[in-house]
Amino acid sequence: MCIRYFSHNVCNIGNLKAQVMGRNRTPTAILDTKGGFLKHKNRQQERVDEPTTDRPLGGPPKHLSSEEKKIWKSLEKQMLPGVVFESDRTQFELLVRLKTKMTFNYETMSSADKALLVSLGSKFAMNPADRSKVATTAPKKSSLQQFLNRKPTKPSTDAVQ
Repeated sequence: MCIRYFSHNVCNIGNLKAQVMGRNRTPTAILDTKGGFLKHKNRQQERVDEPTTDRPLGGPPKHLSSEEKKIWKSLEKQMLPGVVFESDRTQFELLVRLKTKMTFNYETMSSADKALLVSLGSKFAMNPADRSKVATTAPKKSSLQQFLNRKPTKPSTDAVQ
């Protein structure tokens, strides 16, 4: 038996109590691309006021070392268009610092640092599996939605003789 406790599900399995984490929210662009709004139109309405930005990431902060600035520019070139914006600067800086540590002091990197580097790389779509989940430019109404919502045409009543 499972009960909902805040954002977790708590399940009793025999004598054990297991806590099951909820799923991460699927990005709007991915739901739209997969046609998730066709079946559940309320999901699209819930996300109408979702904040977005188009301000670019920008150059490296002045407080970074020269090595970190070089890695910033290198990683920025590797990013897919439309993935990293100004609002991502803090996480991107952390990614840069971890990449710098990996490049120059790999032997001193902890397992937690390596795991965080992989996680941040995943969030910025820096591996094939995660890139497949990213849709950077989605039209307001996808072609699938247009096709499925089209009105059927009536057959012509003019008989050809």
